[in-house]
Amino acid sequence: MENKRDLVYLAALLHDIGKFYQRADKGFSDKQAQLCEYSKQLANDICPVNDAGRFGYQHVVWTNEFFEKVQSKLSKLNDLKENLYEKNNEDCLANLACNHHKPRTELQAIVTMADWWSAGIDRRESIEKDEAEDKVTKINWGKTRYKQIPLYSIFNNIKASNGKHAFPLEPINITGKSFPKEITTKDDGVSQEKYKVLWDKFIEEFEKLPSDSLSGFTESLIYLLKKYTWCIPSNTMDMANVSLFDHLKTTAAFADCIYSYYSQNTNDFKWNNTDKRLTLNEGKYPVILLGCDISGIQKFIYNIASRNAATSLKGRSFYLQLMIDSIIQRIISHQDIQATIGHVVYSSGGKFYMLLPNTEKVKVAINELYTMIENEIWNEHKGKLIVNLDFIPFAYRNNTKEIDCEGVDSLKKDLGSLWKALSNKLTERKNQKFKNVLKSDFETFFEPQACGGEVKVCAVTGEELKKGDYVKINGTATVISNAVSEQIKLGNALKNVDYLITFKGDEADSNYLSNRLKHKSSIIGVANYMFDDSELADNEADFRKITSADVSRLKRINNTEFLAAPFKGQRVSYGFQFYGGNKQAEYKPKDKKDPIRDRTFEELTRKVFDDEKTETYFGVLRMDVDGLGEIFINGLSDEHKTFSAYATLSSALDWFFSGYLNTIREKYKDNVNILYSGGDDVFAVGRWDLLISFAEDVRSEFKRYVGRDDISISAGITIVGNKYPIAKAAELAGIAEHAAKEFTSVKLGSKNAINFLGQTVSWKEEFDWVKSKKNEFVSLINNYEMSKGILHRLMLFAEIQANNKENEGTIGFAPDLSYYWNAAYYLKRFMEKKPDIVVSFCENIKTIMFKDQRNLELIALAARWAELEIKELL
Repeated sequence: MENKRDLVYLAALLHDIGKFYQRADKGFSDKQAQLCEYSKQLANDICPVNDAGRFGYQHVVWTNEFFEKVQSKLSKLNDLKENLYEKNNEDCLANLACNHHKPRTELQAIVTMADWWSAGIDRRESIEKDEAEDKVTKINWGKTRYKQIPLYSIFNNIKASNGKHAFPLEPINITGKSFPKEITTKDDGVSQEKYKVLWDKFIEEFEKLPSDSLSGFTESLIYLLKKYTWCIPSNTMDMANVSLFDHLKTTAAFADCIYSYYSQNTNDFKWNNTDKRLTLNEGKYPVILLGCDISGIQKFIYNIASRNAATSLKGRSFYLQLMIDSIIQRIISHQDIQATIGHVVYSSGGKFYMLLPNTEKVKVAINELYTMIENEIWNEHKGKLIVNLDFIPFAYRNNTKEIDCEGVDSLKKDLGSLWKALSNKLTERKNQKFKNVLKSDFETFFEPQACGGEVKVCAVTGEELKKGDYVKINGTATVISNAVSEQIKLGNALKNVDYLITFKGDEADSNYLSNRLKHKSSIIGVANYMFDDSELADNEADFRKITSADVSRLKRINNTEFLAAPFKGQRVSYGFQFYGGNKQAEYKPKDKKDPIRDRTFEELTRKVFDDEKTETYFGVLRMDVDGLGEIFINGLSDEHKTFSAYATLSSALDWFFSGYLNTIREKYKDNVNILYSGGDDVFAVGRWDLLISFAEDVRSEFKRYVGRDDISISAGITIVGNKYPIAKAAELAGIAEHAAKEFTSVKLGSKNAINFLGQTVSWKEEFDWVKSKKNEFVSLINNYEMSKGILHRLMLFAEIQANNKENEGTIGFAPDLSYYWNAAYYLKRFMEKKPDIVVSFCENIKTIMFKDQRNLELIALAARWAELEIKELL
């Protein structure tokens, strides 16, 4: 094989597949084990011997057995036929993958080094033990611990916590079946039988992987590994919180980077032929951590002047996801880079990080791409969106087990410091925005953007438009910009899109695809095509016959059955993608001849869908995880700061916010739309009362997912009339979210709050209490004829108290304390001749409202909430 680089990458990607296989099989000496004699005999060459004189790290024997079992499948790949097994090639695929604990050659040692770097240098136990107490649960799992210990949640270890939550063995999906549960006994763990079920499914789908090209096969394999190994612990000795998938993926990326650097800088390494160990010279940095961050996302999404903008908002959100994907595609497909989707460590929320080789060609290519992409995005968006991209070369040092970053002075040399250093460089880029644009076209940059005089104005964004930059809506005089028109088309198409095809070749060569699609979106030269599920149902469907869609990636959205619709094209890869909010609330006309469409914002607020008289208030929700940046930089202990762990943490967050959030929304699908969800951010709109419930569900499910209170999520909701400008409502929701993050209490801690109706309450205790009081108000008013007047009086008393608090310390201000006795007198008179249940409720209110100023604030919020719920209609 001429390109050893591809072989090294694939070998590293599969180097620990034997861990999966071994846990699904009988033991090494068991006659019922699925090991052939050759694999057993190989143990002497590839397994280190432990203190008891037995073979350690026996999973590599099953890695070899895997290659034996799938030999016929791999032999179909032309690039692998002569490179599967040893014959005359010491560095064949099987040897590169299986020999990482006892390497015999320099290339095999590169896989070993990559394995260490992925795990944060070889910090694991020096040799595997037959029995050991589980450090997390203190359970002694016995000799088969490696088959019983589940994947512990990465959130257990954030901020030096000692959580005990772990995941079941389930293929990844967005249904919530795979939520973690607390582990207290051995019975809560997993088992060989469960591994066997998962393994058999994996092998069945492995046989369906495309075999007409190594690139298509490898990329599809990455997604298949994600589907089945995301829930498997990489190491049950001390890495049981890192998924096997993330370890395999990052090991493969490191192996590719180290090999690419090594092939051009062999003298930067030392090979000890006696102990078969490859070491890197001091001051050499084989790997780049590259980061990219899109600025202006929130303003871009929320800058909407028209109420008729629901579809455009959704289109804008998905457009941003496609932009990030397109930038990644441009980078990995560059002829001087040639990386894979597996090199991406993290991608969500308008940013991504990836590992690349630190070679001159790669660095020149990155700078060229940055200049081109920055100019292309400037030409399209004129500064509304800005791409920031930078990188830091680094290396792990075997002797000190530290990360050494080129050009970075840091007292602490760990992954958190590397992450922070790159974040600082990206921030510097933000402060030098348009630098490349200014260099390439200084005069045009300073040309006036506004047209002046009588001009057309976009009905959605309110921007002035030049001639030719707009289209009319349905033959009317109303115009929208070309960009908004494309976003509306994208938003309309999105609700029916189940497949996303990215053409990885020259866009001009994809004309055949262009004639067979729901929608096409071309961003910075990368063409994306969308198809719906109805195509899948028909074996004769057009898109399955496409033969000129070579070099394409077919991804299924929010569905991991991604090998169900094979293309006829060549060099096609298959995968899946989670995306928050691809489905929107639908309007289904009574006349079936009329098309189904998305509901308008006004229709979302209706209590009775077909009755516009039942329209009520409109809500806008914004929420995100508290202190996520700090979690990434300092949340993990030094012991757990590894690339594998960071990849696992990123994947866990992406699954919740891009995937599972869709499942949470199903309960509210007729009245709540997710307009943006990525990274840790949520932007949703809908009927005000149901939006509060949706936010409550997101928070409670997130708490259940992370298994703790101190990794929290805060929210801000603004409630407005359904004709209120959406851009302003989004801005107010942002202010409310910020207020929630400013919450602090001696008893309840900081952040972890929701702000709505002008008041911030802690999710912890306060929200549930306010909700219960609101429900009591509503019930007593609706069922026991309690006067609504009590709501206004309580809000008035709280307003007086708030005014006193706001002006406390102001010279000449005399606080109004009359509300104390006025409230007592009012409630006493209010209770007269009332049913016992009303009297009891009012007595309780009177007792608690003056114990603490906070109590009156919470009672007033409950009263305001109840008032809106009772009012119902505008």
